[in-house]
Amino acid sequence: MQFDVQKDVLVKALRDVTSAVATRVVQPILSNVLIETRENSTLRFQGTDLDITIETKVPGMIEEKGSVTLPGKKLLEVVSKLPNKTVRFKVNPETLETTVTCERSKFNLTGLPSDDFPKLVDSGNVDGVLMPSDVLRRSIQQTSFAAANYDASSVLGGVYLVINEGIFECTATDGSRLAHRKEELSVSARSSRRVEGDKETEEGQKSATATLDKPMYLKAIVPARACTELVKLLDAQEGEKGAKDGSGSMKEVRIAMVSGQIVFETETHYLSSRLIGGEYPRYQELFPTEYKYLGELKADDFVSSIERVAVMSDDRTHLVKLHFEGDTLQVSANTPDVGQAQDETQVQFEGQVLDIAVNVRYLIDVLQRLAGAPIRMEMTGPLKPIIIKTGADDKYRYLLMPVQAR
Repeated sequence: MQFDVQKDVLVKALRDVTSAVATRVVQPILSNVLIETRENSTLRFQGTDLDITIETKVPGMIEEKGSVTLPGKKLLEVVSKLPNKTVRFKVNPETLETTVTCERSKFNLTGLPSDDFPKLVDSGNVDGVLMPSDVLRRSIQQTSFAAANYDASSVLGGVYLVINEGIFECTATDGSRLAHRKEELSVSARSSRRVEGDKETEEGQKSATATLDKPMYLKAIVPARACTELVKLLDAQEGEKGAKDGSGSMKEVRIAMVSGQIVFETETHYLSSRLIGGEYPRYQELFPTEYKYLGELKADDFVSSIERVAVMSDDRTHLVKLHFEGDTLQVSANTPDVGQAQDETQVQFEGQVLDIAVNVRYLIDVLQRLAGAPIRMEMTGPLKPIIIKTGADDKYRYLLMPVQAR
């Protein structure tokens, strides 16, 4: 096995897949990344910890076909230090010792057999859903942060994805806050199934999908960590080529479920993750149908004010107080024996004077993800849920429970 690849392309591919490489190694092979050559000058890189698997495809100059697994983190560390030139890999087929060279630099790495590497979950024979990648990325990016980080295996440690009758809903909650986004997909998403030749074979057949004339339906609780990695992959893909492909069509993600796993596939990336079992909590009735107070302001101004004051919030409670009156929102925080802070920003406020206290971290989390947008804060009382929306847009809702101020 021998191939050449550009250093910057290689680094990006390794960063993508090593995110899935096991940190606590039970099997030595799980600390490695799989590297395979394919026809059409394509290289495949894979990493997995058995919970999440990531694959990326990149261009390379292939002289001899083959496959090998190499220590993932160490390989990334090595390659990152190389000059920004062409990197050559040469694998001894008998010993799997791999020589990595770039100009005057040379490294030898010990490989393990690719046959021992866990196989990808193949979703080609099950129905999937095609949807715009930017819709999926935005929905997960604006919700997954609200999932519980104290128990990754529970339903609250996941993001609830539902596609039904042309509606896509994405929800996450940790019990103190809840983020929800709903998109109408209409004709921009459709059922699909892989046709023969979709999964690239040894002969290099190109991928393809067939659309099916049947209703779209999907329901899954996906671990928040998998969602975070998926957003990174979709962010990188859009950063490289924009939201559209070379033909001007909107980029799509194929989503399918098989054998207790969910699979997300694009032209260049693949991510599979185990699903979280159980029933997701009923959350729809948590959103109030009316409000008594309304505050409208710019997310950027609000988060700047909040972040300044947060410096003086208590390290245990992270509490800040919000005082709405007229056209002013006063933000304050106090830590006993340390000091206090106060800041003001303009707001369009409807209602009587309102004092409400919140966990500042939960507020910053959502405001950072709504940067640049005008926001609405709908409130009913000092201890009732706060609903944050983007302007008059009902696609996104963030529910935040206030805390009792001392």
